[in-house]
Amino acid sequence: MTESFDDVVREYIDFVNQQVGMYMDALAGFTGHCTRVERQIHRLNRPSQVNGNHVVWVSYEDPTQPDIIHNRIIRADEYIKINSTGGSNEQQHACAILVFLFTYWEDEIRPRMAKAKKVELNEIRSDIMGDLRIIRHAILHAKRIVRQDEHKRLKKLKEMLPADEPIHISYDNMHQIFVLIKQSLGGMLLNYIGVTDSPVQPEEIRDIAIQKSSL
Repeated sequence: MTESFDDVVREYIDFVNQQVGMYMDALAGFTGHCTRVERQIHRLNRPSQVNGNHVVWVSYEDPTQPDIIHNRIIRADEYIKINSTGGSNEQQHACAILVFLFTYWEDEIRPRMAKAKKVELNEIRSDIMGDLRIIRHAILHAKRIVRQDEHKRLKKLKEMLPADEPIHISYDNMHQIFVLIKQSLGGMLLNYIGVTDSPVQPEEIRDIAIQKSSL
């Protein structure tokens, strides 16, 4: 039996919300790492130095046990830098989520939407997902740089991402992308059910919840 269009939309909304939660949890983790190391430096508890510089040992194993294997040894100031707000860990995680969001949309959700509506795949269109297609290509194939010719094709994120510069997604930008995806999904859903006089327009949507009737 063919699944309903709104069920597919709801599944992708749930998936987007999972990425929001994971993003927030990861940022909290990065901040926690940064804070703990900063406190250690200030307190000079068990200081370990190489040429006068504090270092941090990172391991997957219990650090209280002997002969553990260190995943990496890194200078404390560099560790703080990569875990700070907007640092490379945050950027790496944001880029991974954007790639994940587009890939699941393109390979799983979009084809099922087309099947549910009984239309060709190219009739399922979204400006923000088109932008994520360009971003995904830049992340995976162009060292995170959106070239000028690709930048001209952006429809929703042109102001957010300068051309010919490495992609940098701030906290506010990331949440704007999440909202833009939900606005796009909301517009698709309203169009599908034939609502033309909704009191809330798609561009005003901040979040979506779909309740299924038990009847």
